[in-house]
Formats: sequence, C-alpha cells, structure tokens
Amino acid sequence: MPQTINEEFTDEGDMTARQNDVGDLPTSYVSYDLETTGLGANAHIIEVGAIRVFDGYEDERFSTFVSLPTGARIGAGAFAVNHITPAMLEGAPSMDEAFRAFSAFVGELPLVGQNVIAFDNRFIDREAARMGLRSPTENGSFDTMILYGELVGRPRSLAAICEHYGVDNEEAHRAWSDARATSDCYLALLRDARSRPVAPALGIEGHELDGRLVCFCGNTYDFPRRACAAIAVCHGATPCERVTRKVGLVIDLSGRETSRLRLARRYEIEVVDGEGFLAMVGLTAEDLRRPSVTPRP
Repeated sequence: MPQTINEEFTDEGDMTARQNDVGDLPTSYVSYDLETTGLGANAHIIEVGAIRVFDGYEDERFSTFVSLPTGARIGAGAFAVNHITPAMLEGAPSMDEAFRAFSAFVGELPLVGQNVIAFDNRFIDREAARMGLRSPTENGSFDTMILYGELVGRPRSLAAICEHYGVDNEEAHRAWSDARATSDCYLALLRDARSRPVAPALGIEGHELDGRLVCFCGNTYDFPRRACAAIAVCHGATPCERVTRKVGLVIDLSGRETSRLRLARRYEIEVVDGEGFLAMVGLTAEDLRRPSVTPRP
C-alpha cells in the first residue's frame, strides 16, 4: 500500500485534504528556520537560516542575521535558547533586505521546516504582507513536526526527531544548523515512510490545535494555566471554560480527577496531560519557566 499525504493548496496557500502517494513529497526544497526575539505575535526575526536541496542532495546554504528595529529587544527566554546578542546583529541586513534575499534563495521551491506551519510561516507571511510581496510559503510547506507525529508519534521536538533518526545538529537553536538538521530529518522521514510495507496516511493541514476548542483543567507551577492557554491561542486553538460536546481537546494540568475530566471521558473527548500538550507544540515544562517563551494572551 503506498504512503499517502494531504497536499492540495488553496488560493491562499493553505493545505487542504487530498490523498497523494508519498512519492509526491518533494525531494527538491528549501529547509529553513527562524530565530526570533520571542514567541509572541509582535516578536521580530533576528536570524534566517536555510538549506537548498535538489533531488535529496544539499546544494547551497543561506544564513543571515537581521538587524533589530529601533526599540526592539531580544527577550531573555529567546537569548537563553539561541544565545544571539544585540551586538551580533549590529551591521546586519534590515528585515526588508533579508526577506528579499531569502525569497530569491527559495525561488519556486517548496519549504520544509520544523513547526513552520504554526510558527515560522506566520512570521514570513507577516513580513511579505507588510512589504506587499508574494510570500515564499505560497510554494507549499511540509512540516517535519506534523509528519513525524503522524508517522512515529511523540515527543516531536526537533531534538527528539534527531535522536530517533540519528541526525546530528551541530549548533541547535541557531537557524542554519536547525535548518540543516530539519532537512536531514525530513529525508529520513521519507525513507522511513517508504520502507513501511503498510504505511498509514499522513495529513498536513496545519497545526493539530488549529481551529480546535480546548478546555484546561487545573493550574500548577509546572503547567500554569494562563501560559498554556496563551500557547494554545498562538497555535490557533480557542480555550473555553466548560466541557461540552463541541470541545475537541481537554488538557489536564494538575493530574487530579475533576468533574471536567469525567465529563470529557463521558463525551469521549481526547484528554492529554500538561506534558502531552506542550509536546504538541515542541515545548517542555522547562521552557515555560523561561521569561519570554510564553506569549501574553
């Protein structure tokens, strides 16, 4: 049975359901990654890294810092992850210059990335709209986090995928290194999918939280409800206070039995714990304790 994947695009560049053989997945693409000043909607891109691949072979690397707009600052949480300082950005190209160079590098090739549908693509689309230019995301996007989650399971962070497939990431959380590691993981995913005698269908329609009604139960130090709700919103979900049949996911943050959890089970609603929820978006409880990791709701 051939591997299948959803890969039809609307006029807006979103993916909609249509079954295709795994052979339709591109082996020529641009794998990319962004580093930003934070996770919030108002964060700024400070590094772009990309690897161009033709027929499964690396062709060329793209890497640039991006200068900070006046008054912008790198969040403490972002610095703790990528270790990029304002001094490193001095003299770097402006966002407009970096965007045009990245777009030229991508050309007509589709994009590959880790959590790009929920995160990186939104930054690229925002800058394209601001400049009145076509976004490279219109070429199509293939998200290793979604692919891996549906083919293998969780956790689905880039570190977990690299470990599973034996991929080295020379300088994790730097854009060019993450882009190269993501490319290697993507090719490993293709080999994995094609090697399975009976392979499940893979669907790439956006982040799995996008458009879902979610309900949080409990509030703890490790999994603060406010922070988790903000993350859910950033990934397209809508938090609600009551468990109804319309709720698509219940997140148990405390591990204690509650009436909401009992009701969720009665309605056969999917229930995950705090760690499971964060794994959906490639985070851990430790990430929540970094000052700028969680966006404000």
